[in-house]
Amino acid sequence: MLPATINYFETGDRTLSTLTFFTFYLPMNLIPFIALVLATPVTNKLRAKYIGVGSFIIFLFTIAIIYFQFTYTSIASELFYLYSIGRAAFPFILWFVLVNKHLDFNA
Repeated sequence: MLPATINYFETGDRTLSTLTFFTFYLPMNLIPFIALVLATPVTNKLRAKYIGVGSFIIFLFTIAIIYFQFTYTSIASELFYLYSIGRAAFPFILWFVLVNKHLDFNA
């Protein structure tokens, strides 16, 4: 677990700041995605391309969910559940969509 994540859970403060965004929200999707891309047998040029494109999409996904949580406060808890599911599934789905043509399922 990331040290910043431990601090996030230990404190009662749940306000959104730049620090919590870059140390808690964003790495939850970004780290598994980058690990999956690094484990995929592709050239380094493609690997860098997939990491760049995927990181940008993950950044937009995270910003959108946070924006919706603060905009639609009446359904913020439901949006947090959506984001929680997204944190687990989104990196894998994005990885599969980006690199599926390079995966050999018959090996």
